[in-house]
Amino acid sequence: MAGADGPRSRDPGRHPALTRLDAADRRLSRRIAVDWPHPGWLTRPLGLFSLSGNYGVLWCAIALLPLATGGRRPVATFFYVAVAVTLVDLLGSAIKRAVGRRRPTVADPSLPNHIPSPSSESFPSSHASMSVTACWTLGTLYPQWLPPVIAAAALLAFTRVYLGVHYVGDVVAGLAFGLLFGGLYVFFVPAPF
Repeated sequence: MAGADGPRSRDPGRHPALTRLDAADRRLSRRIAVDWPHPGWLTRPLGLFSLSGNYGVLWCAIALLPLATGGRRPVATFFYVAVAVTLVDLLGSAIKRAVGRRRPTVADPSLPNHIPSPSSESFPSSHASMSVTACWTLGTLYPQWLPPVIAAAALLAFTRVYLGVHYVGDVVAGLAFGLLFGGLYVFFVPAPF
């Protein structure tokens, strides 16, 4: 049965608890993306910041800072971060295709488009998983950078729901996936210094 925010379930045999959780996720996400104020002076810069996370561009740019500042092994630093962020993005894309959860604006075309909606599926949020993976890798290399990197990651994750391109559950799953992947990456892949 379809509702205002799209089909209730892709699988009619899905457990009722998952259906209720999905409905609650959609309601909460809609409140944030629609009911909260979205003044242009805030939405435009948040939109640009959110788009900077596409394909891990933001994190790769931050990983290039040692090159500009004369840091240790800047090329190795860049690749240590860029490879991790790219791998988690690729794995997340495979999960998205397998799960097949539609974006909020696709499931409910009445939702506003604060930024262009990506063509990929919604679950899990790649921006969230790349952000946490970047926190792991950049924090391993430059522990003093961790507070602003975590703040940027949290803001980026928030923008994905606020701007209506993800559900809260997508972001939470992306954060968890990035936490797991990033932790395994820094454990198994030696840091360049």
